[in-house]
Amino acid sequence: MRVLVVEDDAFKMNAIVRLIGSRATTLSKATSLRGAMTALECEAFDFVVLDMAIPSHTSEVGAIDTYSQPVGGLDVLLFLSSNDRTEKIVILTQYPTVEYDRKHVRLRDFVEVLRRDDIYNVVDVLRFGDDEPWSEALLEAIGGIE
Repeated sequence: MRVLVVEDDAFKMNAIVRLIGSRATTLSKATSLRGAMTALECEAFDFVVLDMAIPSHTSEVGAIDTYSQPVGGLDVLLFLSSNDRTEKIVILTQYPTVEYDRKHVRLRDFVEVLRRDDIYNVVDVLRFGDDEPWSEALLEAIGGIE
């Protein structure tokens, strides 16, 4: 299974990779919107783990030239949807809501909101954290497409 993990936080990226790395035949990582889009333009994946709040691009150490993208993951969703891509997506965020269409949507409602807008490849929206069962749910989502 080819997996792309889009996450700019090193701690979260490492936790995700440790969890799913053995299930992937190919595991690619992107830490910015630019990196995610480049990966998706170059190859197709079976599964994408997507953070919604990602920076525009990876900056050099000491540089301050990245732009905060509180909804940068939405660009990834729209790219996949508008290009009729079939990657299955799990959104993994540390926040209790996702900003969409200028509103904050609760995580448990987000899949249905996306489906109303004809975005069908999001299989789950999970909250990352010590007190959340995100790891079991992510493994279950991946297992459902293997």
